[in-house]
Amino acid sequence: MIEIRYSIKGTSMPPATQQLEETLRDMAIEFFHQGPGYSQETVVLREAAKRLGIGHDIREQQRLLTAWHDLFRNGILAWGYDVDNPTAPFFHLAER
Repeated sequence: MIEIRYSIKGTSMPPATQQLEETLRDMAIEFFHQGPGYSQETVVLREAAKRLGIGHDIREQQRLLTAWHDLFRNGILAWGYDVDNPTAPFFHLAER
């Protein structure tokens, strides 16, 4: 079986993973603009799991976590919202 892969920033990922990361990115942007009460890891992850219908499937939850952490590794998101909330679980959009 041949798996079709797409290249993003020099890495290759399955389409389902790419879609998962894009959904999380869009949700993080949406929640970030609502303020620090929404710009938190657990808030985004729980809502993403709900919207994506992940439920209690641990494998899918772990895929979601991996996609979430990829947003930080790839420089899309950074930890902390402001100087009063400088660390996780708060996050902000990384400027380049």
